[in-house]
Amino acid sequence: MKYILQIAAHLTIGGAEKVARDIGMYANPEEYETHYVIFDEDIGDYGREVIEKGCKIFKFREPSEDYREYFRELKKLMAKYPYTAVHAHTMFSIGWVMLAAKQMNIPVRVSHAHSALIDGKSIVKSLYESVMRSLILAYSTDLVACGEKAGERLYGKSAYKKRGNLILNGIDTEIFRFSEEKRNLMREQLNLQDKFVIGHTGRLAEVKNQSFLIELMPEILKKRDNAVLLLLGDGDDREMLEEKVGALNLKDKVIFAGSVCNVQDYLSAMDVFVFPSLYEGMPLSILEVQANGLPCVISDTVPPDVFLTDLIHPLSLNDSREKWIETIISVKRNNWKNYPQELKNAGFDTQTAMEKVYRIYEN
Repeated sequence: MKYILQIAAHLTIGGAEKVARDIGMYANPEEYETHYVIFDEDIGDYGREVIEKGCKIFKFREPSEDYREYFRELKKLMAKYPYTAVHAHTMFSIGWVMLAAKQMNIPVRVSHAHSALIDGKSIVKSLYESVMRSLILAYSTDLVACGEKAGERLYGKSAYKKRGNLILNGIDTEIFRFSEEKRNLMREQLNLQDKFVIGHTGRLAEVKNQSFLIELMPEILKKRDNAVLLLLGDGDDREMLEEKVGALNLKDKVIFAGSVCNVQDYLSAMDVFVFPSLYEGMPLSILEVQANGLPCVISDTVPPDVFLTDLIHPLSLNDSREKWIETIISVKRNNWKNYPQELKNAGFDTQTAMEKVYRIYEN
């Protein structure tokens, strides 16, 4: 039995979180016991799933609250179980994990980059990232990334080019296949039978730019008066976004569905998907949308790695709002093509991704 420690930060619904979740869910329980460290009091939907699978979850405080205490707690946990691998998904704070794992003689130490986000940097933040990157490069045995931009962000271009290992984020492509039955059922449940449904999934946060999407709605409604915006996901910006919806008199035109487990059913109910993110690493939601055959209007900040089908319509956030609106209302669904198979052929299925991860653990 191999003991694997995942430093996941959160097990709520999200892209990086799903990758961490999948590692525990797809692991052979006769070969692996998977443990998780998270920084939330609520273990989240994915957390409940991995516990049912037999995994263990340990709750730590956010590292930024006390880095020295975080480091001590990591070493204490690593001393308690005979871990053969530690796999960290928490961007620059991975440095602490790799140092602790090295000192505790854990043989396989995996850093995993999930985001290309570059936010405002102070001198202190830049120095912290530099120190953490040095620890990651010095003590990781494997540098993994979900995409090239994410790898370069965490490890630096030179290090990623020399040592980086690309493992594409995967989905169960068949689960997301379009279903006419699910479409009709969801549209009936949500009272959307005669609506033009504009969809979006993602954490309600500034980087996802839902505010921009809400601001487009008054003009969209002038052209398509039956338009409705369906937002899946939750986050710190929810209250602000709800206030904006109220200020624009859109309360009956915007649905906040929150975090849902049956995303695939909601995707089938949508007519177009809009994703105006400021930054992205390797968004799983864009893979899910394409598997569903749903046309996707996205910002060109999304890495082209996920432009896998003819469903993608990239636009610049500097383009006119009129161009965004015309694109959103003009694209059409295509339900006859075998989009799940196209994604599988491109290597974006979960089983392929997980097999690569488990091979690393066997090194």
